[in-house]
Parts: sequence; structure tokens; C-alpha cells
Amino acid sequence: MSVDAAAEHPLADLSPREVRALAEAAAWYAKYHEEIISKSADDHSALAVTRREQFDSLHSALWKLGIRLRRPDGL
Repeated sequence: MSVDAAAEHPLADLSPREVRALAEAAAWYAKYHEEIISKSADDHSALAVTRREQFDSLHSALWKLGIRLRRPDGL
């Protein structure tokens, strides 16, 4: 991604407080759904796999923001 493309990204307009609020909301969501994701570890349906992949992306993004959450079983 070029520097210009990064500057045009919608997150570039957020204040540090807004970014922190989004990160805290995402962390709450991840903590709330952690058990659900763990329980679906043996479910190989397309929906369960997609949900685990999306949760894994969220977990990875939070980790990059410095929010260290336990990685659920099955990811």
C-alpha cells in the first residue's frame, strides 16, 4: 500500500480516542465470543469455518494493536 493510499484510508481520520474505542469494542466482542468459537472447533461446516477465520482475523488485528487476548481452542 502506498503512503497516499494509507492516508486515504477511513481509519486515518479517526482520533486516538476513537481508535481506542474501536479496539476496546472489538476486544469485548472477542472475549464474548471466545467460548462460542472454542465450542465450534470440531464443526467443519462452511459457516463454522468462516466464523473461525473471521474471528482469527479479529484476534490477529487486536494482537497487532497490543491487545493480548487468549487464543481460543480450535484456531
